[in-house]
Amino acid sequence: MGKAIPAMIEQLGAEVGAATDACVHAQVMTGSEAITAKTSGTEAALWAKGATERLDSLVAEETRVRIMERCGANCARKNSGVIVRTVARRGKFADEEAFLAAEIKKPPAGTRLERQGDSLIQVYIPQAFTHPMRCYCALVKDLPKGESMSQTYCHCSKAFVQTLWEAVLGRPVSVEIEESAVSGASECRFRITPLSCLP
Repeated sequence: MGKAIPAMIEQLGAEVGAATDACVHAQVMTGSEAITAKTSGTEAALWAKGATERLDSLVAEETRVRIMERCGANCARKNSGVIVRTVARRGKFADEEAFLAAEIKKPPAGTRLERQGDSLIQVYIPQAFTHPMRCYCALVKDLPKGESMSQTYCHCSKAFVQTLWEAVLGRPVSVEIEESAVSGASECRFRITPLSCLP
């Protein structure tokens, strides 16, 4: 599994600790000390499922969403290559419309881009990737088939999507989670609305 998973769990613990008290932090992170670089991906994913359930039961929605969004912003910083490459593709086109048309016609592997009025729909299809998985997040990619977890966790991906598209479009966007592969859907769908288009 490598060092990535323990580092991700440490980041989650730091965000939970910053947003809650020591008691809540201890409860949410129960068992995290047993997750090491040698832990199986399945075991790590099941721990994350349990931690998210504990977060849901102990922390108000606004706070737990903020916790996961901060994790997602950190993930975007650590995995900035995807964002850099997408911004570079945008730079090859004279205008935004031409870029979006190209992305819709030929999206990166395991993704799809749709247009719905003023919104874009970023679709992730982890089951259709070169190596099928439950999620592109390393921590929960090995969640067993038949298991599902709270969409609270997906606010991490929502923040990643927001960071990516704000960089590509050069302006603020609003992102909503429509569907999530780890919570039972066949794919993940994020609705992206540039704020300049909001009423």
